[in-house]
Amino acid sequence: MDFLNHGSFGAVPRAVFDEQTEWRRRVEARPVETLARRGDELIGVAKEAVGRWLGMKSGDFGLVTNATEGVNAVLRSLELRPGDELLTTTHVYNAVRQAMKYVAGRSGASYREVDVPLPISRPDEAVDHVVRGISGRTRLVVIDHVTSPTALIFPVEAIVRACTERGTNVLLDGAHAPAMLPLDVQRIGAAYYAGNLHKWSFAPRGAAFLWARPDRQAELHPAVISHRLGEGIAREFAWQGTRDVTAWLSVPRAIAFLSDLGEQRVREHNHALAVWAHRLLCDRWGVTPLSPADGSMLGSMATVALPGKLQGMDDAEGETFQRLLYSEHRIEVPVHRFAVRWVLRVSCQVYNTARQYERLAEVVNGLALRK
Repeated sequence: MDFLNHGSFGAVPRAVFDEQTEWRRRVEARPVETLARRGDELIGVAKEAVGRWLGMKSGDFGLVTNATEGVNAVLRSLELRPGDELLTTTHVYNAVRQAMKYVAGRSGASYREVDVPLPISRPDEAVDHVVRGISGRTRLVVIDHVTSPTALIFPVEAIVRACTERGTNVLLDGAHAPAMLPLDVQRIGAAYYAGNLHKWSFAPRGAAFLWARPDRQAELHPAVISHRLGEGIAREFAWQGTRDVTAWLSVPRAIAFLSDLGEQRVREHNHALAVWAHRLLCDRWGVTPLSPADGSMLGSMATVALPGKLQGMDDAEGETFQRLLYSEHRIEVPVHRFAVRWVLRVSCQVYNTARQYERLAEVVNGLALRK
């Protein structure tokens, strides 16, 4: 099978899988000792590793199961009033879109998306669109560090600066950023940062973090309120009831695995492959690149418009098309509609080869001829 979808759920190396299995054995052997008596200590060790790696103090962040949970914690901690506004872009991850709509709706606030149209030719375009979208009613701007549907790296430091100058807080959805990009969370300066460790960082599924700037921590609480309400972000997020924390405890092994491979080497390899695959697919399918062809807005993924004959698909045909890629051709890759286009997103990880993307190009062209 050609697995070109690392970006959705990641892939756990054998060494990290074995580490989590051992932690599960330890928990089951002595659940009260491991979770109740030593839980804070063990989670603290994992947090120290994450904090050293990503530029965060342990007391400024908590571990969560995924970035969406972290985003929900922030949104549901806000005290919104009628007339307030939550703002994001059209590139928002759909789960985050739904959470924003829900929180705004129950408070009488409004939800709005700023269009960042494609193709995009330079990062500053994203900044310009976001800044023009801010109003005096905007309470929070939610920005993807790396967009899920379109695989674009947004210039988050410039966006945060511009929003801060206008007195607006920013929540960064960094679901794809850790390990895909060099990351110093605190230096970016956002009010909040949620990031996944189970995608590009090789950690097990269920490992993510939520960081908050010190001035925003007092109002922030986990999505699940438990015994430690009011004891601060580190304490509250460390205990939210009986959950499987073995993914968190395995994160130091994942970081070590990435370090052994050579983090920068992996990042540069994946980026080069993504830029090459982006050009290859655009050339083979005769489509205009949706982002700069030099790869300046790409990390380890690329989103490409499908060939013209496939653009006429309705939603049911689009679902059938993706199923055919998997069932008939054993290609795992996401296909979806973004704005008015049908697009396909490829991910690039160290286990992928150039031939897999060449084969994808051939298969899609073949299916387009059958349309």
